[in-house]
Amino acid sequence: MSALLAFSASLWAEVARYEEPIRYRRAVMTMIKRHYEQVSAMAKGKAAMNREELNRHANYLEMLSRASIDGFVAGSHEGETKAKPEIWQDWPRFRSQIEKFQADATRLKEIARGGNLEALKTAVSDMTRTCKNCHDDYKTSSL
Repeated sequence: MSALLAFSASLWAEVARYEEPIRYRRAVMTMIKRHYEQVSAMAKGKAAMNREELNRHANYLEMLSRASIDGFVAGSHEGETKAKPEIWQDWPRFRSQIEKFQADATRLKEIARGGNLEALKTAVSDMTRTCKNCHDDYKTSSL
């Protein structure tokens, strides 16, 4: 019985140690979604085009794209998360997806500065595709 309790305690401690990276990545992804939705709404004409706001949101997206990788600590697919274990099983491919997102965010930031609406629509579309591809491969739909 004591061996079972010790095993359970060590298993719980292992899962608990990943709670912080999971919370971190959820927070980053929540902020990415918020800023992306604002940029997307302006690009689609669902919100008034405001260059100052567009640039602010694009700057945050670029910064958050760089921060996003920090929440993917090896083993943090355990616990309450939608991250699939495939992330760590094929880390180079996952990392390349994150790098694609980072490149899209940098491009979007540059386009936002220029204010070309057609280029902005294309950049938003590209980012949407990149995010969808990564989520399709590496995110479960339920906990």
